[in-house]
Amino acid sequence: MTDIGRVVEVVAYDPTWPERFAAARRLLVAALPTAVSIEHIGSTSIPGLAAKPIIDIQAVVPEVDAVLADLRPLEQLGYVHRPLVFPDDDQHLFFPRDAAGRRTEHLHVFGVASPVPAENRLFRAYIAADTGAARRYEAAKRQAAERHPDSRARYGAAKEEAMRQLMAEARLWGNSAG
Repeated sequence: MTDIGRVVEVVAYDPTWPERFAAARRLLVAALPTAVSIEHIGSTSIPGLAAKPIIDIQAVVPEVDAVLADLRPLEQLGYVHRPLVFPDDDQHLFFPRDAAGRRTEHLHVFGVASPVPAENRLFRAYIAADTGAARRYEAAKRQAAERHPDSRARYGAAKEEAMRQLMAEARLWGNSAG
């Protein structure tokens, strides 16, 4: 049973997550016509992995300033620009989307020069390929959600060390895989 008051909840993998991403992607293609790529990232993109039921989407665009110059296409879809979420990265725009009072998506828009999209792809590939890493990541997320069900920020901070360790492993794995 879902506790309506919870902001952070990690749930079992839902096989509809890829379909939810595909539906969002279809709308985003029109809203971001210059996007080089629009991808499903994060835990909901990894089959079998428990996650917050929020679809993480990564869009790579030639210029983030062009997106900022006209936010209307994204706003019309319900995405709300949150400029202070990644204040130290001028190539990373963040847009959450809610439906019926619940967070449904996180849209991350990156400029083509940003190294973050490649890191996100590597992390996704590593977690999908290594069952042990996936279980450790899942355990860290569940523990963080149990400790901080009322704060996305504290949830994120609580799993940060596990994320750093797993990203280091992913880089080693990526280098050894060629």
